[in-house]
Amino acid sequence: MKNKLLLIMLTLGLSSQVFAGADDNEIWIQQSGTALTLNLTQKGYGNKLGGDNFAGTSIDMILTGATNSLTMIQYGDLNKLYGPFIADTSVVNLTFTGGSNAMDWNVGYQGSADNLNMLGVVTGSSNTFDIDVGYAASAEYLNWDLVTTGSSNVFTTVVDSDNAVWNWTVTGSTNDINTNQSDATDNKITAILTGSSNDIDIIQKSGSDTSCPSGQSCSGIIDVSFVTSNGNIDIVQKDDNDS
Repeated sequence: MKNKLLLIMLTLGLSSQVFAGADDNEIWIQQSGTALTLNLTQKGYGNKLGGDNFAGTSIDMILTGATNSLTMIQYGDLNKLYGPFIADTSVVNLTFTGGSNAMDWNVGYQGSADNLNMLGVVTGSSNTFDIDVGYAASAEYLNWDLVTTGSSNVFTTVVDSDNAVWNWTVTGSTNDINTNQSDATDNKITAILTGSSNDIDIIQKSGSDTSCPSGQSCSGIIDVSFVTSNGNIDIVQKDDNDS
């Protein structure tokens, strides 16, 4: 059984909730406005939120606006989430339970995502997640927390933001975690890892002293705690102008 749901919303102060509950469900979203509360729940196998990739035009997930609250929940295996998201002063809660799921999400890709509070909880194995926050646009004062339990997951996170706090806790084995945090001022990464044979790459780039805004230190902080065996861990911390 295949269900499809297309949402096109111009919203102001709207609260909405969408449930889809069969195999091969699809939700497409185009939304613009402020003060939106949007709850999306998909249960089953092979669900899609936003299509298969970024190549489509009609099958998309475009969320634009400020002061929005977004909750996305996917239960099951082989689910997909793709799409761009532009939002200032917004709250995002992501929950994924299952295996072999794929997520590729651009936050603030062609606009702003300042003062964004994101929380992700992932339970399962063999998932692939790629989240880019800020890109070349603005994403100041990001607070991004991820908790994942499972094995053989691949997580890639690129944060291009001032004053960003990026916390992640990973429990499991043979995970591949890649995180890159860059931009000019006062970024922090806190990482907790428990498990064996994990491959961890952390890069943090802060602005050079000569290009720092007046009165700012352009500091970067990495705080890590690892309980692991047979792991491969690389941590690089540098100024933007260092090779």
